[in-house]
Amino acid sequence: MDGTAVRRTVYAGVGGALIGVAGVAHTLGWSLVADVGGGCGGRRYGPCPEGMSLTIVLAFLCTFAGPAVLALGLRGSGGKVRGVVAAVLCATLALPVGWQGFRSVLGPSAVRPVWSAPVDRPADSRARAVWQDGETVVRARGDRLDAYRAQDGTVAWSLPAPTRQSLCAASPDSVDGVAVVGHGRSGGPCERLSAVDLRTGRELWHREGVQPRVLAPAGPLLVVLDGERLSAFALRDGAPAWSASPTEGCRIRSLRAVAARVMVVEYCPAPGGDARLGRTWARAYDASGRDLWRTDLGAETEPARAELLLTDLPVVRLAESDDRGVDAVIALGADGALRATVPIGAADLDLTGLARGEARRFTLVPVGRFTVVGDLLVVAAKRPGDSAARDVVAHSLTDGSRRWTRRLPGKVAAIAGTPDGPLVVVDHGLETVYRLDPATGGEAERTAGRSTDFAAGFWLGRTDTRYVVVHEDGTRLFAPAIGIPRR
Repeated sequence: MDGTAVRRTVYAGVGGALIGVAGVAHTLGWSLVADVGGGCGGRRYGPCPEGMSLTIVLAFLCTFAGPAVLALGLRGSGGKVRGVVAAVLCATLALPVGWQGFRSVLGPSAVRPVWSAPVDRPADSRARAVWQDGETVVRARGDRLDAYRAQDGTVAWSLPAPTRQSLCAASPDSVDGVAVVGHGRSGGPCERLSAVDLRTGRELWHREGVQPRVLAPAGPLLVVLDGERLSAFALRDGAPAWSASPTEGCRIRSLRAVAARVMVVEYCPAPGGDARLGRTWARAYDASGRDLWRTDLGAETEPARAELLLTDLPVVRLAESDDRGVDAVIALGADGALRATVPIGAADLDLTGLARGEARRFTLVPVGRFTVVGDLLVVAAKRPGDSAARDVVAHSLTDGSRRWTRRLPGKVAAIAGTPDGPLVVVDHGLETVYRLDPATGGEAERTAGRSTDFAAGFWLGRTDTRYVVVHEDGTRLFAPAIGIPRR
């Protein structure tokens, strides 16, 4: 075989390989276009999935280049059979190589939801809180609680609200499978307190005549902001345990608890009649209701937001009504001493997940784009010039320093905490769940959802095999709950 024949055979093989790569690129690229509803990019649509544009461009380049190079290999009167064989062999070999190459560009293949809950009715139904207990996710509406099995979406149980009453208070989390709720007539105060076994849907006990504004399970106890007083009850049977009052002249603005400590944030107007001026304090009680300590948080005006975040040690999100006042996350030690202050605004990033105007869903247990993992505050952030938050930042709650920043390929839609790192949902054409390494912010796990459509401000949970997304409004465009396989 002379040199010309060798060149023609090589051309034929290269042309066949390019045609094989074109087939793979078209298959993957256009399947992504279908997944995002036929369009992405620009102002009209959301961002395109990572690598999609590159894949489609390469698909067309190989589509035109492949036949042209193959034609060079098959021209002339001799060696066409040899050229065809080389083209077929190289195209066959190019299929798995091209698949692996484009998959590395596009990331793991997307998965479809394995179940979705039926549309909510009546049409004005809204979820107000969500809890998870192992494989069970409970969605709390005003008129009932619905428990879904995460594996297949079947309804494990439903518990209707008492006659003529609606859900008006809910514990932010459950303890040993028990959550606590308050009910009352529409437009009136809560007037009924009850505990629910999330594993069976059975009401364990209830008490009338209690006006629960805020609920906080604390190990074996439940602490309730009952009107303007704290009242503690046994979580399992509702027996009264102790009660406490706020500091004279002060009002409790937030309440959270763990087994060893009950925390409140109090606002105390200054003497003189102007209620907008005053001091904000963090106050701690032990499990028996004994006063432990009280710390001034440094604010001088009434807080626009005063919220205790979920963590074993006290962490307060405090924003004064004064625009030049305190606007930060404040971490305290077990003795009430100041440990760290994390400002919401910085020169290079704003912590939009904790911003004053950040919209949050689920009125009784709001869901925000932040979480606490160990001693790290992990929150969605936005750079100057960005139209949406595309970064996730981790700050130490020990000294306030920034530990890491992770730039993501689209808008940060949700953040949730797990023991092995934060979960971040990114909207970049496909809704993708990333699990980040809490030490570095690096990617530890990724699952892209195909044919998924999440509303703004959803709740995200995880089991060993599933991600579960719960929407506040499940009456029209979005299912009340969706189950997605984990990658």
